[in-house]
Amino acid sequence: MILTFSILVFLTVALAAAGVIVYRGGAGGRLLERRMRGPGAVPGLPRVEVERDVRYSAVPWLDRLLRAVNVGEHLELLLYQGGMRIRAGALVLLTAVFALAGYIGGVATLHRVAPGLLFLALLGPVPYLYALYRKSRRMRAFAKEFPDALDLLVSGLRAGLSFSAAMQIVSEESPEPVRGEFAITVEEQSLGLDFREALVNLTKRVDSLDLRFFVTAVVLQRDTGGNLAEILESTARLIRDRFRVLGDIQTFTAHGRLTGAILMLLPLGMGLYTWAVNPDYFRPMIETPGGRLALMVAGGMQLIGMLVIRRIVNIRV
Repeated sequence: MILTFSILVFLTVALAAAGVIVYRGGAGGRLLERRMRGPGAVPGLPRVEVERDVRYSAVPWLDRLLRAVNVGEHLELLLYQGGMRIRAGALVLLTAVFALAGYIGGVATLHRVAPGLLFLALLGPVPYLYALYRKSRRMRAFAKEFPDALDLLVSGLRAGLSFSAAMQIVSEESPEPVRGEFAITVEEQSLGLDFREALVNLTKRVDSLDLRFFVTAVVLQRDTGGNLAEILESTARLIRDRFRVLGDIQTFTAHGRLTGAILMLLPLGMGLYTWAVNPDYFRPMIETPGGRLALMVAGGMQLIGMLVIRRIVNIRV
């Protein structure tokens, strides 16, 4: 009864904290909107964002902490590259909530501190790993569409357009996320930012080796001269050849990746099956110190084996 009450109190406090964060995060926007809707405002016009919020969190102390430890910028870039519309402070709070939920769940289930710490370590990184997954998926989508965007850029240059005009066409006709990133670059140039600096900002926003090839080729052409259309066409051909080689590597390493997945999941599956079929047979592995030590050692060796196999099959091109 006490444990259930504690869990309910924790959930209530967590929801209340989330509500306060959301409310305080929108307080500045609501105040600005009321000012914009004042006596001189024209009714019926859409709301225009005129203020850029550079805070890492709506909570002041968390914002100061993220700036002090120099991780806020990294988390903000990660969230942007993953297309996630949350702040770095929200990601940190989600990490804390997941970690605390894992600890409470482990202690509530197994009635010991060690399993709670284990679940804390397992569930705590889940929001960050999800952000990494979102970033990886968005960067793969960018890399997949980027050669076609280069072809469109080359076609515009050969049609007699300037590089900026060709970039504008790419920002309008290409699919996301290529369209959005090129649109930001075009907007930065139209607002007066230096050409080289706008392209460098593009490489900072997008973690793509192919994009760095493109920016390097464009900057070198600006400095040394040459036919930019032919250079970009060669770059697009190089990127497509690189994708072809990566596809061949994925085919050749499929057996190793499948072996690693089986070796990782088989002991866990057998342990869960044994626990479900005959709990008394598996209970000493959890209730005795030697059994728990054996499980931790086995888990660590499984993790090391997975990392070694991943290192072997992860061939970079």
